[in-house]
Amino acid sequence: MKLPLKLPTYKDSEKSHQWPQFLAVFSAAFLAIGSGFQNGWPSPSVPKLLSGDLGFQVTLEQVSYVVMMAPLGYLIGSPLTGFLLDRIGRKYTLLLLAIPEILPCILIATCNNVTILNVARLMMGIADGALFTSLPIYMAEVSEPKVRGIIGTIHSFGIVVGVLLINIYGSYVPIRTAACISLLMPLLFLITFPWMPESPYYLVMRNRLEDARYSLRRLRRMKNVEDELTKIRADIERQVSEPGTLRDIFTIRSNLRGFLTIMGLRTLQQFSGFITLAFYIQIVFKQADGSLSPAESAIICAALQVLALSGSSVLVDLFGRKPLLFFSCAGSAVVLITMGLYFVFQQQGYDLSSLMWFPIICMVLYTVIGAMGLITIPNLMAGELLSASIKSKALGILNMYVGVCLAAVSKLFQWLDHDFGMHVPFFVFGVCSIIGIVFAYFGVPETKGKTLEEIQQVLKGNINLKTNTGNDKPKNGNVIIDRI
Repeated sequence: MKLPLKLPTYKDSEKSHQWPQFLAVFSAAFLAIGSGFQNGWPSPSVPKLLSGDLGFQVTLEQVSYVVMMAPLGYLIGSPLTGFLLDRIGRKYTLLLLAIPEILPCILIATCNNVTILNVARLMMGIADGALFTSLPIYMAEVSEPKVRGIIGTIHSFGIVVGVLLINIYGSYVPIRTAACISLLMPLLFLITFPWMPESPYYLVMRNRLEDARYSLRRLRRMKNVEDELTKIRADIERQVSEPGTLRDIFTIRSNLRGFLTIMGLRTLQQFSGFITLAFYIQIVFKQADGSLSPAESAIICAALQVLALSGSSVLVDLFGRKPLLFFSCAGSAVVLITMGLYFVFQQQGYDLSSLMWFPIICMVLYTVIGAMGLITIPNLMAGELLSASIKSKALGILNMYVGVCLAAVSKLFQWLDHDFGMHVPFFVFGVCSIIGIVFAYFGVPETKGKTLEEIQQVLKGNINLKTNTGNDKPKNGNVIIDRI
């Protein structure tokens, strides 16, 4: 249902206001909290599944497939969403995602065998893959450059809040009850988000200029948005004048560079172990034999991760993306390798009773350092680095790749732990974080303070570009397509 174009009242000042942008994004972030439920669900649920909490027996091997089933859902959700984003819009694509967040909760609450549990987890993955494709685009396109860094971290913030909440209530109530509680966030999203504006970039792409003007007025709380609308039109016209086929993701230099950068960031995010360790964090703490219970340790880590991410949302626009990513990779490598050494000494039979505090300290440091960069920066830059002509298609492909990586890494963790010991996956994740230090320094462009069009110009090699008025054209008057 299309809402009536009744313009809100405005103050006399024509200064742009950011709170409507935050309001729209926070409403969308209810879906991200639901995504956090999906990512955090294995942590409290795996021990309960093995103990027969659902009333039927689940083996350790079956549990490993239940955990990895969700990432495989990316293979369905990501390309489907990439198709929908440019056809029905960012807003209505997000609204559809409430369905695959609600249905899995109902299935888990009523399941009576492992097959239904796997179907529920697959649907969770479909929703998650679709959200990673669509939400960064919506957040980047409704926000101004000066707050895009903070707004871009709200996706990650919603996920870690969801992980914290599911670790709290999921640890102390049965799995079926937890599933019913998890319905709250997608329902809140359905109540609030229909009233939020569509992306003005999408509306300009569809040549709905009056709707785009109305959307900008709501998002900026200004009457006169003609300068920004003109600039968006110029940027969109230049970007969509470039070919937008799947082939052009790989044959246009700026498209390929943005694509490979996001692929590298997502690969680093998965193989540094953050999401996989979130899946198995209570198993890790149980094996580490720390001074606190696994549930208490997981809750502390998740709570401090939320606090750290709140701080990083400010730092990302203060220090930039590259420094935070570099620091996060370096710090994670140190902590992971140190934790791996702890498990080596434990496996060798050393008396570690005086170091029972050590695992929780290491994992707290790991989650806090990760929240400063490796968790947030890939999600943020996914909405920044791609041209409008190929953005939805490229993110669809990228998130299919992420789903395969995440499924592989979660299975790899379980296999390495079972066959070689807990220290081995920690060493593997630590080495990957070291590789990430090099990638962060040489392979990631800085996007702090730049408009989406200025970022495209940087990717094209116009590294001396300071500003972009939206009216700048190549000297020959033609659009430059930097074919490889």
